[in-house]
Amino acid sequence: MNNLTPYEKADTVVVKILKYVSYVSGVCLIAIMLVAFFNVLGEKIFHHGIPASTEIIQYLHIPVVFLACGYVTLDNGHTKIDLLSSKLPQKVQTVITTIGNLLAAFICGFVGYRGIVQMQKFLATHAKSSTTGVGFPKWPFALIFSIGFFLLAFSFVWAITRQYIKRPNIEAAQKAAAEAKARENALNEEGGA
Repeated sequence: MNNLTPYEKADTVVVKILKYVSYVSGVCLIAIMLVAFFNVLGEKIFHHGIPASTEIIQYLHIPVVFLACGYVTLDNGHTKIDLLSSKLPQKVQTVITTIGNLLAAFICGFVGYRGIVQMQKFLATHAKSSTTGVGFPKWPFALIFSIGFFLLAFSFVWAITRQYIKRPNIEAAQKAAAEAKARENALNEEGGA
């Protein structure tokens, strides 16, 4: 662990942070499951479910989706359609991936910024959810939405960093392996002759 380069240390920290943030998504998913379960149980047994359960579940989907996106992006867990790009030369694929990640980072950063603007509006108007009359503030969910998009934008930028820093390391390792194999073959030929 002490032999890590500064990049590897930074990458480890970034991945850990995004992973721990995604755990919040998991907790919210469990909360959704529990609210739905106890709501149905209450409806069937006591003829009275959890007030605003639909609204609670609806708003808990925001952290489930948006707080996990950054980690999924770095883990390459998103669906990638590369039917055409896989036929292109590796350098062209790298350029396409870089442009795609830059565009995605810009879009996610902009959406995150607009989420902050919306959160400020919610704060100024004291906006509350209103479908069931329980009404809880909307601004924390707008904040979570924005944080999720900013983390996703950062993940796209970090994916570009990984793409260009790891690639030379991989190429260097492949070159070293090829040289070692060539030396081994040379030694085997000398020994067999």
